[in-house]
Amino acid sequence: MKRVIIALSGGVDSGVSAALLRESGYDVVGLFMRHRYQRALAPHESDAFCARLDPNVALRMWKVDASGAESLREIEWRREGAPFAIPADAVSAVEVAVTLGIELNIIDIDAPFAQIVDNFVEQYYAAQTPNPCVLCNRTIKFGLLADVATRWNADYLATGHYVQKRRAADWIDDLRKNEPERYADMPGWLAGAQDEHCILRSPSAKDQSYFLYGVSRGALKRTLFPVGAFDKSLVRLRAQAYGLPVAQRKDSQEICFIPDKERVNFIRTIVDSEPERWARVPTQTEGAFLSQEGKVIGRHCGYERYTIGQRKGLGMGFGERIFVQSIDPSSRAVTLGSYDALAKTEICAVDSNWHANVPIDEEFRCEIKIRYRNESTLATVRAKEDGSMFIRADAPCYGVAPGQAVVCYWRDRLLGGGRIVN
Repeated sequence: MKRVIIALSGGVDSGVSAALLRESGYDVVGLFMRHRYQRALAPHESDAFCARLDPNVALRMWKVDASGAESLREIEWRREGAPFAIPADAVSAVEVAVTLGIELNIIDIDAPFAQIVDNFVEQYYAAQTPNPCVLCNRTIKFGLLADVATRWNADYLATGHYVQKRRAADWIDDLRKNEPERYADMPGWLAGAQDEHCILRSPSAKDQSYFLYGVSRGALKRTLFPVGAFDKSLVRLRAQAYGLPVAQRKDSQEICFIPDKERVNFIRTIVDSEPERWARVPTQTEGAFLSQEGKVIGRHCGYERYTIGQRKGLGMGFGERIFVQSIDPSSRAVTLGSYDALAKTEICAVDSNWHANVPIDEEFRCEIKIRYRNESTLATVRAKEDGSMFIRADAPCYGVAPGQAVVCYWRDRLLGGGRIVN
């Protein structure tokens, strides 16, 4: 049997993914990631959880430091007194593993995950709008976990992401047979390398391909996405059919380590908890709200509270629909203006990563997305050898924010993307 490491989060998507893999005949091993930012059980609850585990449950615990999988080591699992507080989501992951009869490993990724959180905090104080999911996918889920899967002699790593992976040749052949007009429009540079795998958008409204643009081609080659072609409602029905206890569990929020609507409090708590380490972060971030003409029209409580395109939560009323246009960390000024003033057709990005052999230093046509929830728009893109990319959108994009990702597609195929700088 082929061996698969499945990232079990305790949610319904990864739970059904594990069930589908097991049903297909794979040797499935679960892996739950623990870090300090998760809601954890109280000490007595952790002890009770450990005590009631069936002795036959195959549960092992591991730890890595900031250097990654090379530091992987097994740590003691004590039935009386856990080595650290058990995350609440780990209970659900254990229940899924028990239901499916698979081994579960809990891996403490606290050190490398803290780097994701640090970057998130730093970027907001630099007046950027970070995308921690993109960084986490590249460095941890399809970086660290892929390395762990290799060390454990697994053939594949699997996740519950809503994306599809196919052989490029099969995808091209389907277009040729079923959508000849689209096939005729396919650029020559995309029709090549048919032996490779490609990532396609999921038909589900929860498509997550946007967050995978930064993952290496090598990592995705050995990755499986069992629910990628499913709709969320079908996933829940499958969970019920498999008898999974997470069938009706609510979806997780977009940023897993921050409670709903608590971003500002989270950021400030992180900085205040270690003032010496965060000495480079300004202690005074309050400043002026400016009109687009540079006139002071109000005061704000900290520029890290805002992002380009934001309308709600400005902290005061202006008698009209008004949006954040720009943020200047040096003067602490936040400029506001109309929605129309957000319109932008030219975008610059850096640190690009490509899943297709796009032309370098030549313009090519594709679709782009500047935010996960945004619709795609047609654009002309020029990718440079140094990783930068220049984009000219056919229609105005609203809310282009430095730090966010701009992701490119040809039809439903993920081409790649980069980090917006302006």
